[in-house]
Amino acid sequence: MGEKLLQALDLYEKAFDDSFPTVPMSGHTEEEIIDMINKCVSAKKDVYDMGYLDLEKVY
Repeated sequence: MGEKLLQALDLYEKAFDDSFPTVPMSGHTEEEIIDMINKCVSAKKDVYDMGYLDLEKVY
């Protein structure tokens, strides 16, 4: 796991007081995950509110 990804995960956790769901995102590259995290933080919406994941689905 790269340093940029670790920083992005920390940023997400601080912004939402919750950890980023890395397991269902394992099919994405580090760059894609960093981009998702940055979009979530900028919009002040977590991965569920942004539509990246659905709370009703089992991953």
